[in-house]
Amino acid sequence: MNVVHKLTPFYEIIDLMIDKDRESLEKTKYEVNYKAGEVIFKRGIQTTQLMFLTNGLAKSYIEGYNNRNLIIRLIKPYEIIGVLASFVGKQEQYSLMAVEDSHCCFYDLELYKEIARRNSKVYDKLTKNLCVHALQYYSKFISLTQKQVNGRIAEVLLYLHNEIYQKNPFTLTISRYDIADMTGMAKDTTIRVLKNFDTEKIIKLKNKEITILDLEKLAQISNNG
Repeated sequence: MNVVHKLTPFYEIIDLMIDKDRESLEKTKYEVNYKAGEVIFKRGIQTTQLMFLTNGLAKSYIEGYNNRNLIIRLIKPYEIIGVLASFVGKQEQYSLMAVEDSHCCFYDLELYKEIARRNSKVYDKLTKNLCVHALQYYSKFISLTQKQVNGRIAEVLLYLHNEIYQKNPFTLTISRYDIADMTGMAKDTTIRVLKNFDTEKIIKLKNKEITILDLEKLAQISNNG
């Protein structure tokens, strides 16, 4: 069974700071709007900013060979971005792109880490988020190496239903190519599996809208790989 590990959002962490630290951090803030499809940063850049979306949706991905990408995860509003790389080599290990029109806030990362070092509650949340990221990567590795095509697609559909859109039916704001890149499969294979799930009445496809008709069956397919 897939266990959902929740990241602590930025607004909960900043509430744990004393007023002086919160005000100092706020002074470093700047904001940028991104259109859907616009790259927020590329793999290999130096990490100097903590960032998060206030609205929209983004995808973190690794660029592979032959124009194929591997999407690590989708980034929702208030999930902190940029901290993990700051502890190892100072370079981002993935690229980030807006998949919906998005608004992003940036803060000075070193100041945030300095505040965390002297505030145990903030430090605990920082450590927890780093651990959650590690668990997410482990889960992704297991899915890609041990699950068959049906299990991978089922897992992504559950992820979109439970964690991203949180409603049923839901309208995709990502493409079928993105679903393929989330599973490490070809687009043709992804479309075939989705159509099979539709034929078997596990889901219902209507343009970009997906309705999960048999949540229990979908979870069973995901768990069995």
